[in-house]
Amino acid sequence: MKQILKKKFIISVLQIFILGLIFGISYTQDPLYTSNQHTKFLQGLAKASNGYLNKDWLANTLDPLPAFTFLVKITYAYFHQNFFYFYYILIFGIYVYSLLGIASVIFKINTSRLKLLIYFLLILTIHCLQIRIFDFKTHVHLHYGLAEQYILGGYFQPCTFGVLIIFSIHAFLRKKSFLAVLALGIAATFHPTYLPSAALATLAYMILTYKNEKNLQKSLLIGTFSFILVLPVVSYMTITFKPTSPELFQISESLLVNRIPHHSFPDIWLTEPAAPIQILVVAIALYLLRKTKLFFILFFPFATATILTIIQVFSSSNTLAFLTPWRVSAFLAPISTCMILAFILAVVFDRYHLWIRQYKKSIEIFSVIAIYLFILSGVGKQLEKLTINQEDTPIIMEYVKENKQAGDTYLVPIASGKFVDFRIVTGAPILINLKSHPYKDIEVIEWHDRLLMAQQFYDNSGIAQCQALQNLIDKYQITHVIIENNDSVNCLGVEKTYIDNLYQMYRVIDN
Repeated sequence: MKQILKKKFIISVLQIFILGLIFGISYTQDPLYTSNQHTKFLQGLAKASNGYLNKDWLANTLDPLPAFTFLVKITYAYFHQNFFYFYYILIFGIYVYSLLGIASVIFKINTSRLKLLIYFLLILTIHCLQIRIFDFKTHVHLHYGLAEQYILGGYFQPCTFGVLIIFSIHAFLRKKSFLAVLALGIAATFHPTYLPSAALATLAYMILTYKNEKNLQKSLLIGTFSFILVLPVVSYMTITFKPTSPELFQISESLLVNRIPHHSFPDIWLTEPAAPIQILVVAIALYLLRKTKLFFILFFPFATATILTIIQVFSSSNTLAFLTPWRVSAFLAPISTCMILAFILAVVFDRYHLWIRQYKKSIEIFSVIAIYLFILSGVGKQLEKLTINQEDTPIIMEYVKENKQAGDTYLVPIASGKFVDFRIVTGAPILINLKSHPYKDIEVIEWHDRLLMAQQFYDNSGIAQCQALQNLIDKYQITHVIIENNDSVNCLGVEKTYIDNLYQMYRVIDN
C-alpha cells in the first residue's frame, strides 16, 4: 500500500512539474525584480545581506509576510535568486494540475486522453493568447479577479500561493479533506490576506462534510485542524499589527486604502469595463455547476463577498475596503472560466463523439502543434522581456550599485516608476517611495510623513527647496539626492557627483 501511495505521489509531482514547465514557458515570467517584488522581497533580501538593504528604513519595519520573507532569505542566501523562477514553475504546475483535477471530478475530462489534451490547450489559450476586445483582455480578465486581484500574474510573489486554494478545492473534491485544509493553511501563512478566503473555504468544507456524510465529528475536526494551522499566522498578525490607538489605526487605514483606490473601493473598480463580464462569468459558472459538488464551495464565498461588498458601498467602511472581501474573486474567476470551458468541452464530446472519434488523430496532432506553438511564442516573449528589462534600467542605478558605501541613504524621485527598482537593483537604502509601504499604523504614518517631506523638496525650487533638503538631512541623514536632468539643486552643502542624459546626482558634503 505504501509503495502504491509513493508511486502515485511521484507521478503527481512529475505531472505538476511537466505541466508547470509547459504552462510557465508559454505564459512567461517577468524578469527579477519587477513591480511588487520590490516591496514583497525587500525584507527577505535585506535579511540575506543584499548590499546595505539591512540599513533601509522600510526593510526594518514590521514584516507583514514573515513566511515569504523567510523563503526569500533562505533562497537568496543559500541557493540562487533564479530559484524564484523555479518556484513559479511549480506554482504554475499546481495551478494547471488542480484545474485539470477539478474538471475531471465535475465533468469527467479525464475519461479520454484527447479530452485532457484539448482541455489543457484551452487553459493555455485563455491565459496566453492575447486578444483584446475594447478594454477587455482575454488573457488577463478571464483569470483575474475583481479590483485587479489575481493569483497568477507576471512574476512570483506572495499572492501566487493562492493556487493552493484551488488545489485545496481539488483535494476536497477528491475526498482528501485534511489535505485540502493543509493547502489552505499554507496559502494563508505565505499570504495572510488569504485568511478570509481560507476561512470561507473551510466553512464550506465543514458544511458539506456534515451535509453529505452526516458526520459532525469529522466536520468539527476539519475546522479544528484549519484553526490550528492558521493560529500561528493569525496570532502573529494580531499581535504585531495591533492598533497603537484607535485614532492612529484609523488614520493609517485611510492612508492605505486611499493609496490604492482601484483595489479598495467597489464604486471605483466596479466601473472598470471588465468587472461586469468577470461577475457574469462567475454567475454563469455557478449556474452550470448548480447540481455539482463544486457549487456550494464557490457559491458560499461568492455570496459572502457580495454581501460584504454591498455593505462597504453603503457604509464606506475603510476596514472592509482594507480587508477586500472581493479578493475571493481571485480564485473564483479562474475556476469559473475553466469550468465553463470544461462544460462546453464535455457537451461537444457528448454530442459529436462519433465525428471526434473519426478525426481523433487529426485533432490530437492539431492540439499538440498548437501547444508547441504556444511554447515557441513563449520563448520569444521571454527573451524579449529579458532584453527590455536590461535596457530599461536607468544607467545611474549601475553607478550607484558600484559606488555605494555603508551609511549612504538616497533621496530618489518618490513617484517615478523608474525608481521603484532602486533599492534592490543597487542594494542601497533610500528615504522612501510611493510604491512600497509598511503596515503597522505608526509606521504607515511615518511613511506618509517621509513622502510629504520628500515631496516638498521635489515640488519646490530655490530657497524653499534648499530648506526642504536641509530638513531631510537633519531628520533622516540623507547623503545623496537624485533628480531629473531638467532640474537642478543650487544649495550649499551639496556637490554634483554624477550626470547622464536623464538624471543627475548630488552628494551631501556638509552633513
